[in-house]
Amino acid sequence: MGVQPIAYSQKTRPVKMLKSTKDTLDVRYNDYLDELSWILSPKKKMDVLAVQIDDSPIKVTIISSIDSISFQVKLGDKYDFIIVKGEKHYKTRIEGIQAYQTRKDDSLAHVNLQCLKTDLLSVAERNKKYPFNKATRIELISFTDTGAILSIPLPVKDGRLDQSKIVDQKILHTAQINKLTDILFNVGRTPIPNLKYTEHVGSGCYVPRNGIVFLDSNERVFAYIEICFECQQHRFSSKRIKPWDDCEQKHDMLRHFFAELGIKFGTSERGTHEVPE
Repeated sequence: MGVQPIAYSQKTRPVKMLKSTKDTLDVRYNDYLDELSWILSPKKKMDVLAVQIDDSPIKVTIISSIDSISFQVKLGDKYDFIIVKGEKHYKTRIEGIQAYQTRKDDSLAHVNLQCLKTDLLSVAERNKKYPFNKATRIELISFTDTGAILSIPLPVKDGRLDQSKIVDQKILHTAQINKLTDILFNVGRTPIPNLKYTEHVGSGCYVPRNGIVFLDSNERVFAYIEICFECQQHRFSSKRIKPWDDCEQKHDMLRHFFAELGIKFGTSERGTHEVPE
C-alpha cells in the first residue's frame, strides 16, 4: 500500500499516514527487524520512537499488517506521521538522538577491560588484606564430585576439607603467596578517563573446579575463594573478602599460576569437566 499525505491546513505541510489493522507493528532498523515492538497507545498525545544514532544515519521502517513507512534518520532529525487504525489516529514521531553507546565508547570500554599491571600495593600492604592477614596456611586446590555433573560447591564443611573430593592440593610458601597477591591486587583494569560504561568479565555459566583456601592455626578453613576458570567467574565464602579489580586476562593469569604449581584438574584449556581416573 502506498503512503498517502494528508493536509491539516494550508499553514502546515502534509503529514504522512500509515494504515494498520492491529495494535502492534514491526520496526526495522537498517537490516535488523524488531518484530511487534511498536504498540499503539491511545493515552499519548504524541508517541515518540527515539532512535540512537552514532556516526551514520539509520533507515527506520515502521511496518504494519498492511502498510509501511520509512525514514532515513540522522542525529537531530524529527519525523512526524499518523498511524491510522480504523477511526483512530495516533500521532507518532521518530527522533534521532545521540547514541548512549557509540563505537568510540565501545572501543574505550574494551580497552578499559584489558588488564594492566601496576605496583600500587607493596607486599606488606597486600598481606594486610583479609583473609591473607588471618591465614596460617594458604592452599590451592582442585575438586570434583563423581556423583554430580553440574555446579559443585567447594567441598568444605565445619571448617574441614572433604579430602575424598580433592584432586590436587598445593600448600603455598611465602614467595608463592606474594606472587598470588600480586596478581589479585596489582593487576586490574586499564583506567580510561570519562568512561561511560564498563564491560562485564566472564560468562553466564558457573562450574567451579578450583579454589584458594585459607586455614587458621587450628587447621580449619575459615575462608575460601571458589573459581571457575572455564567461565571466568569466582565466588567468595563471605562478604568480608573484598572483590578484586577484575579484568579480561586475570582469570587466565590465575589459571597459569595454578597450573605451574601442579594443579592440573580444572586448569587445562580443554577437558575442564573431565573427572580424573
